[in-house]
Amino acid sequence: MGRSTHAQIKEPNRQMTLSAHDSDAPLLPMSQIERLQQICPERVPWLFDETQKEGDFRRAETTRINWMVFAERMIGQIAGLVIGCVSLWVSYLLAMSGHDWVAAVIGGTTVVGLVSAFVIGVKKKKDATGP
Repeated sequence: MGRSTHAQIKEPNRQMTLSAHDSDAPLLPMSQIERLQQICPERVPWLFDETQKEGDFRRAETTRINWMVFAERMIGQIAGLVIGCVSLWVSYLLAMSGHDWVAAVIGGTTVVGLVSAFVIGVKKKKDATGP
């Protein structure tokens, strides 16, 4: 939500008013819109048009970012699956050609490494973000 700060100084011959509003909302507070209506009424429709444009941009940007994160995760999962399958296939070929120790090392380390990367990586992300 937003944060508003107002300060006012009154002296016998002078007066100063300071108003600040900090928010990530695209729309100004109603008090400021009312003030703009008093000062320059033709700018109020422009303000709402610009607010609509910014809202549309934010929604489009959020959608684009969500799709990119999804694509990145899916590519990572598919790459891990391909690496695991190829490594196990190479281990199988090596075992069938009589290189049992090499096949065991490649197959074992590949499976253990991938499972560790995916399981421990997911646990670390959950620990960092909470339950």
